[in-house]
Amino acid sequence: DELIKTCILLEMPWSRLEEVALSFNGGKDSTVLLHLIRAGYYLHMDKTDLCNGIQQDGLLNCPIRTIYFESPCAFPEINSFTYETASHYGLPLEIIRSDFKSGLEGLLKEKPTKAIFLGTRIGDPNAVGQEQFSPSSNGWPPFMRVNPILDWSYRDVWSFILTCKVKYCSLYDQGIADSSSMEENFKPAYMLLDGRLERAGRAKKNSVKSENNSVPSNGLNIVDAHQSGSYRASIIIVGDEYLFGTFEDKLGTALCKKLHDIGWQVSHIAVVQNEIDSVADEVERWKSTDDMV
Repeated sequence: DELIKTCILLEMPWSRLEEVALSFNGGKDSTVLLHLIRAGYYLHMDKTDLCNGIQQDGLLNCPIRTIYFESPCAFPEINSFTYETASHYGLPLEIIRSDFKSGLEGLLKEKPTKAIFLGTRIGDPNAVGQEQFSPSSNGWPPFMRVNPILDWSYRDVWSFILTCKVKYCSLYDQGIADSSSMEENFKPAYMLLDGRLERAGRAKKNSVKSENNSVPSNGLNIVDAHQSGSYRASIIIVGDEYLFGTFEDKLGTALCKKLHDIGWQVSHIAVVQNEIDSVADEVERWKSTDDMV
């Protein structure tokens, strides 16, 4: 449900990409946000190119303005991962090395930006009072804070990362639950049963007990699935234009190929009307048998 709501939120005017920015810090939350934005941008570009008779292939760069606050206290691994990610996906990285507020003021004065996407989640220290759309605080340069994953849980984040096989900072495999904390948690971050331990510093060994080292998440055992790589997915294609035969589906075929390329099995493809009850019925039909719909 949170993923669906987030995808709806990301239905933004991509043709005005120069008016928005992404705050990226190399942590798990902003990593999830980056790939959700990339997915939305890819779909926009793919539809645009299909209308123009052009088929997108390979890796698509995402030229969204990307702001990184390089803290002197940051892990070297975080800095390296941030720079590598920006280079890999063609992100135009702008770095703040002064204090964040004055650095941001300088960047926005140089190039005004209406909205900044943030990986803020409920439970973060700076999330108090925020909603998915929140104006910047008094005394800060004016912009809209956009928090697409505000309602995501710790498990939602790791379920997305491990299910989609997204590359993440190696620190999390070393037992760091929060990239801003220097404390270890002894187990990989995605094995924390209790997301409340995420920002609790050093977790006690006995507070992360697990039967068979498994972590259930949204009906999917993300640790076992991460290790075995066996997943099943159903694809629902929504649109009356497909049922009327006025538009040929190419995105569904491309998605099947992408899923098979990363080791997934596609068990079912359905085309339904652009009507909420039809979509809900189809999701209900397949959500209990497949890992993802």
